[in-house]
Amino acid sequence: MRSEAFLKSDRCLASRRGAFTLVEVIVVLILLGLAAGLVAPAIIFSDREPQSQLAQVIAGTRDLAARRGESLHMHVAASGDWTVEGAASIAEGALASGRIDDFPGPSFTLVVSPIGTCGFDVRSSEAARAFPVDPLTCELQLREAES
Repeated sequence: MRSEAFLKSDRCLASRRGAFTLVEVIVVLILLGLAAGLVAPAIIFSDREPQSQLAQVIAGTRDLAARRGESLHMHVAASGDWTVEGAASIAEGALASGRIDDFPGPSFTLVVSPIGTCGFDVRSSEAARAFPVDPLTCELQLREAES
């Protein structure tokens, strides 16, 4: 009789080993949710419109400021020539430079902080009206065509 009880308990353990516990199922669901959260933005936002050259230069300057850990000054001339200089390393000269084809606006200086925020230099008020930039994300806010 004792061997029958032992066999029954052994079968019971064997049947339990084939199933998943509630904790295991919850852990797997959480991991799947995290994986989906990481992959979904790349899939959803992959059909974005291409950025303008100015938006690309601003985004690159923001990344450079974060990597260097210093405030940077991005100067854009009315001709479209741009340079990026470090606030703490003026002696180094320009950190990056280039040209924006068909630049549509006035010259300006954008100050970009290492935490990713930005703002126009006080002498760039005309450009601030022409190129509204979100001060927290440094993204160009292109105005819709007014009808």
